[in-house]
Amino acid sequence: MSYYPQSFKRSLTKQLLAGFGMSLITVGLSSMWVNYHLVRSDLKQQVRERAQSITQGLEFATEGSLELGHASNLRRVVQNYATLPAVVQIAIVSPDGRILAHSSSDGGAMPSGEGISIPLKQAMELAASTGRSQTLYETIGDRKVLVDILPFSSYIFETQGKRGLAIAILDLQQIEQDSWHTFFTSTVTMTVGTIGILVLMGLALHKTILGPLKRLNCALERSQKTETFNLPSAMPDNEIGFLAKTFEKVFQKLEKHEQLQKEIEERKLAVAALRESETRERAKSEQLACTLEDLTQAQSQLIQTEKMSSLGQMVAGVAHEINNPVNFIHGNLSHAKDYIRDLLNLVKLYQREYPQPTAAIEEEMEAVELDFLSEDLGKLLGSMKVGTDRIRDIVCSLRMFSRLDEAEIKQADLHDGIDSTLMILHHRLKPKPEYPGIQIIKAYDRLPEIGCYAGQLNQVFMNILSNAIDALDEYNRSRTAKEIQLSPSTIWIRTAIIDRDWVEIRISDNGPGMSEEVRSKLFDPFFTTKAVGQGTGLGLSISYQIVVDKHGGSLQCYSGVGLGAEFAIRIPTRQTLERAA
Repeated sequence: MSYYPQSFKRSLTKQLLAGFGMSLITVGLSSMWVNYHLVRSDLKQQVRERAQSITQGLEFATEGSLELGHASNLRRVVQNYATLPAVVQIAIVSPDGRILAHSSSDGGAMPSGEGISIPLKQAMELAASTGRSQTLYETIGDRKVLVDILPFSSYIFETQGKRGLAIAILDLQQIEQDSWHTFFTSTVTMTVGTIGILVLMGLALHKTILGPLKRLNCALERSQKTETFNLPSAMPDNEIGFLAKTFEKVFQKLEKHEQLQKEIEERKLAVAALRESETRERAKSEQLACTLEDLTQAQSQLIQTEKMSSLGQMVAGVAHEINNPVNFIHGNLSHAKDYIRDLLNLVKLYQREYPQPTAAIEEEMEAVELDFLSEDLGKLLGSMKVGTDRIRDIVCSLRMFSRLDEAEIKQADLHDGIDSTLMILHHRLKPKPEYPGIQIIKAYDRLPEIGCYAGQLNQVFMNILSNAIDALDEYNRSRTAKEIQLSPSTIWIRTAIIDRDWVEIRISDNGPGMSEEVRSKLFDPFFTTKAVGQGTGLGLSISYQIVVDKHGGSLQCYSGVGLGAEFAIRIPTRQTLERAA
């Protein structure tokens, strides 16, 4: 494992020395620039002060010589001041601009009249009129000079409001030469000092910092190969030594950390494997639980289906066994009626042909009440025919409800299935002395025959209608006779064509309704609100599977507490046949 780079592009020694060198050079150049300007400024100040002292001396000497009228003394004073260092010209000028004394016999470099420069002329006029001294830098010929003008007064001057002028002109070239000489001397001294400081600093850096750092670097490079860190010898007792000891501790902790990391990774792998195993086992357990629940539900549904199938077979068998004798009786009733009619006609004929019967015949006629028998026998045969018709209708409804001959999808009329279900449940709908009865209101649309499992749909109608009857019966037990009279128990059955592919059957009641919690669980297997032994909780669950799974339709319930309940069944008209295929 590598903790340190293999090599440096530049050594730390060179970088530090270069950095210190650049810093010292920068500081040195800045110091030289500042020193140069300070020297020049100082020399200019000295020159300005020298010029001012010269003009002040001229003023003092000029006032006395002028008042005494010693022109020769005045020229001697001017010549003496002209011998001072860096002095170019000395002049005494009267208020009207005449040169009273000059350091050059021919007028020299002192311009006058039209030859004087405008700034100098303005400065002279300003000094003469205001009495304030003026200092300015000028160029006379090819020489840069400093001109100092000092005004002075004398009673011999006739011009009022103006003063005489003492003018000193000093050469600036010599000042620049002196400043360059001073600057060169200081620069050489500073450069030598900088080099010396740099050398001493390099030696000190190498001994106190760079040498120990180099040994520490070598130890770190060796640690890349051995992955162990050995503290270098002769490390100073300073920050570098502390850094080396810190590296040693860090490497020791890193070794422990690597070992701990390996243990953690191994434990993580073990925990991950354990969790994966637990996840698989949990998934298997959940799958087994779901499978067990499905098997339990399937078993209950199979039992219920088998019960319904057995019941259907029993109903079909009973209907078949009842149908034969009923058909025999119903078929012979018409013949019996004809025979009895013929016999009664024959008796009437005997009465007409033999109006005077014997005493035995009259006694028998009175015993059997021949007149009543003749009148009531037709009514008796008519009621027998009505009874056999009723039995035949019930048998037909039972056979239609069981649909044992229609195990496959066939075209069927849903209205026939609903009516046959109502016929079977008629005994629960009609009123009794202790039971008010339930009204059935049908609103049938003209439905086409649809492909379906007719027997299974009849089972759906039976389950929904039976639950509605149970709910109304339970509701009536909690109501008074007056409440029942004001709002009689009613079941509405409506059919409609939704579009060319769907039909809808809605079965609703005005019972107590149900809460949202009950409604949401209505189609769950084994869910029931009835007492133990009165319901299995599979009727609506099986009905949901028949409508949704077997027919590709939908079964929904809309209800609220005190609002009754409505079941909406939607069945496709053509897709069911395609699903069966």
